[in-house]
Amino acid sequence: MDEKLKNKETLLVVNKSDGNKVKAVKGVDGTGNLDAVDATEANQGQFIRIDEKAGILENFFSNLKREFQDPTHFNFFRSPIEKIENIASALKEMFKDEAGNSVFLSDSRINPEDFNKQQKTQDQSQEYKSVDESRINWGQLEKLGVTREMLEAQGNLKAMLNWHKSPNLIQVNPTYEGIAFQVQARLSFEENPDGSIRLKADSYQPAPTLDIPFHGATLTEEDKKNLLETSNAGRIIELTGDKGEKIPSFVSLDKVTNRLEAIPVANVAFKDTLKEAPLSKEQLQSLYEGKKTLVEGMTSRNDRPFDGYVQFNAAKGSLDFSYDGLDRNKYRQENQQSQNQEPQQKVRIPTKLLGVDLDEKQQSSLGEGKAIYVQGMMKDGQDQPFNAYVKVNNEKGKLDFFKWNPDKAKSQGAEVKPAEENKTQVAVNSQGKTSESLKNVKEPIKQGQTSPTQQQAEKQKETQRPTRTVKKSGGVKM
Repeated sequence: MDEKLKNKETLLVVNKSDGNKVKAVKGVDGTGNLDAVDATEANQGQFIRIDEKAGILENFFSNLKREFQDPTHFNFFRSPIEKIENIASALKEMFKDEAGNSVFLSDSRINPEDFNKQQKTQDQSQEYKSVDESRINWGQLEKLGVTREMLEAQGNLKAMLNWHKSPNLIQVNPTYEGIAFQVQARLSFEENPDGSIRLKADSYQPAPTLDIPFHGATLTEEDKKNLLETSNAGRIIELTGDKGEKIPSFVSLDKVTNRLEAIPVANVAFKDTLKEAPLSKEQLQSLYEGKKTLVEGMTSRNDRPFDGYVQFNAAKGSLDFSYDGLDRNKYRQENQQSQNQEPQQKVRIPTKLLGVDLDEKQQSSLGEGKAIYVQGMMKDGQDQPFNAYVKVNNEKGKLDFFKWNPDKAKSQGAEVKPAEENKTQVAVNSQGKTSESLKNVKEPIKQGQTSPTQQQAEKQKETQRPTRTVKKSGGVKM
C-alpha cells in the first residue's frame, strides 16, 4: 500500500443492472458517463481520492446528473483505499441480501437523490443578487461612526453592496460597557437567516500571526512561506469545525488586515473554462488542491490572448492572477512574426495592362515574381504607345516598369531601378533593344519603328550640323 494513500477515501459503485458488480470510481469520461475500474490494490493510483479534493463529489455527480434522474442502476459508497478489496468483497456479499443488510449499507451509502436536492439548493444560492439597501440597518452603522455617504466617498460602498469586503480599512468606534474604542477594520455585509442584513467587521492587526494554530491546524514552514509571498497556503488544509469535524479548506492571508481567512473546498466550484480557455482535468485538480496553476490562451477584456498563473484566494473568494516568469509579449511577438512571414501587400495580377491584354503565360510569370516584356502600352494623356519590362513589387503593392530586364540585371549583380516610362517615352524596338538610328531622335516613336522618319531625319541632321563660332573683338585700345 502506498503510504500516501493511507487514511484516504475513495468511491465505490455497485451496478445492479450488471449483477451487483463492485468497482472503484475513476472519474467521468469525455461523454459525461461513469468511468470505473476494478476495486483492486493494483488500480489504487486511479481511484478518486475524496479527502484530497473536497468538492470532487459535487463535480462528479454534477457531470452524471442525467444518470441520477433514474438512480436505480447505481449505488455509491465511501471506502478507505487501504481496505478497498475487503470492503468491495463485503459489499458484494451484502447485496445478496440487501434488505437484511440495509442498516450496514446505509452507513457509507451516498444517495444521489440527496445530492440532487443539495445541488438545487447550491444552484439557487449561487444566483447573484446585490445587497438590498432597504434591508440594511444604517442606524447600526451610524452608531459605529459609519455613514452611507462616507462609504461612498471613500470608494468602499460599491464593493460592499456586491457582498465584498471594503477595499480599504475603515475606522469604526464600537462601545463596550460604556467605553468607546477605535478600531481599523474591513467591513462587509452578510445575510441573516431571516433575510435581514448584518454588518461584519474584520479588524486590522499589525502583523500576521502564523505560529499559532488556525482552527486547530498548525501551519508548516512551507505554508507560512507561501502565505507571506503569495497570500495563499498553496495546499488544502484540514481545519476543525465547531462540532470537531475535519473540514478541508482553502486558507489565505488577507494582506490588508493581516488575518487568515478560510473557505471550505466543498463551497467552491470551478467552471471548466476560464476566460474562454478550456481547463483540463489536471488543471482543475490542481486548482482544487489549492495550487498555483498555469492557464494558457485566456482572453482579456480587450480580446487579447494571454497566459497566467491562477490560484484560489480565500480572503477574496476569487482567483488570483500572477505572471512571474511568463513572457507577457508572447502573443504580440507571435502576431508580429506571422505578419512578417506574409507579404506586406498583395498585388492583383491584371489581365489587361494599360490597354494590352496579358496572356496566361504572362500572368503566371508575374504571379511567380518574374519580369515580363509588354509592348504597345498606352498611358492616359499620351498619344504614343511604349514598351517596357514589368515586374511585381510586393513591398509597395504595385507593378514596376523597367527599361531593361530586371531579372537579368539582378543575376549579373547590377542594381536596377524602375524606369521613368510613365513620364518619358522610351525608344525601343520589338526586341526591346535601342536602335542605333533612333538614339538621337527626340520625338516619340511608334511601336515597331526601327528608323527615323524623313521629318525626324531632317531635324536630326540640323541638330548634328556644325556651328561656326565668331571671335569677338576686344575693342580699340586708346
